[in-house]
Amino acid sequence: MNETDPQILRQLREAAEQGLDSEAFYQAMRQAAHLGPMPRGLLDDVARRHFAEKMPKEGPVFTPEKEDRLRAGLRRFHEPSPRACDRNHPVGAAADAIRQALPEFRRWQVDIAHLNLEEMARRLGAGERASALSYLLPPGFSETSSGSYLTAERSLLIEDTDGSVVTMSELLERKTTRAAFHARMREGSRLSDALGLMWKQPEPLELQTVEELLRALSEKVAPGVAVQFLPCHEPRFRAALRMQLGASPVPAATGGVLNRWSILPEGICVAAVTIHLEPWATARSGQTIDLAEGPAFPWREQPGCSQ
Repeated sequence: MNETDPQILRQLREAAEQGLDSEAFYQAMRQAAHLGPMPRGLLDDVARRHFAEKMPKEGPVFTPEKEDRLRAGLRRFHEPSPRACDRNHPVGAAADAIRQALPEFRRWQVDIAHLNLEEMARRLGAGERASALSYLLPPGFSETSSGSYLTAERSLLIEDTDGSVVTMSELLERKTTRAAFHARMREGSRLSDALGLMWKQPEPLELQTVEELLRALSEKVAPGVAVQFLPCHEPRFRAALRMQLGASPVPAATGGVLNRWSILPEGICVAAVTIHLEPWATARSGQTIDLAEGPAFPWREQPGCSQ
C-alpha cells in the first residue's frame, strides 16, 4: 500500500478522532491491514497522541506500584517460563534441541530489570517510537549488515471458539467487530513458550529462505513428523508463513520477511520467526503439551488497571 493513499489515510485519521477504542478505528485498522504494509507515519502519530494524552504534565510517569506492575508484565513476555528453562521438561528439552540445531544464532536476552521505563514512556509520548522500543533489539543491531540472533520469550496466541489457535493478526482478520475481537481476546488469549529468531542480510531475502530454515530445523529436532507451511498475512511482514507440526493446532512457527526497516541501510533485509515450543515438545515427547492456562494479560483483570 502506498502510504500516501488518500482514502486509507483519511479513514484512519477520521477514525482516530473518534478514539482508539471506537468501532470505526477497529474497522479502519482491519481495512489497512488487509491492503498491505501499515501506514507507519500516521500510526506513529496516532500512538504519539495516545501516549501524550496519558502523560503527566510534570513529575514521574509511574507510581512505584504501576512501575512494578508494568515491569512484571514485560517480564511475562520477554523472559522464559520455568518449564522452558527446565531441560527435564518437554518444553525445555525442545528449546535446548532447537538451540543446538541453530549454532549460528547468537543468544541474547531482553534486560527488563535495567530498562528505564520512565524514559521509554516519555519517548513514546514524544513520538520517538524507534528509540523507545530499541530495548527489543540485540545490542549493535543497527550497526552491522548481517547477523543472526535467538532469544527466549513468551508469545501471545488465541484459542478461537472452533478449536483453532491463531495470532492476533489472524484474529483481527476473523472477527468483523471490535466487540467480537475483544471478547475472544479476553476468553481465549494464552501464552506460548517461544524462541524468537531474527536475522538480517543484504538483499535478496525471500520467504523461501525462511521455509528452508524451518524445514531443515524440523528434520533435525522432530524427524519424521509431518510438516505443513501455509501463507499468512501479518502487517509487519512483506511475506509471512505459518508452520504446522504434526496434528497440533498450535502453530510451530510464525514469521517471515519483515517490511523495510528505516534504522538499517538501504538494501538490508530482516527476517523474524517466532518458534512456538509446544508443538515441538509434543512431537518429541509423545505427550500433549498445552499452552499456558489463564489469560495472557492478568493485570487487566485487576480493578483500576488501564487497558
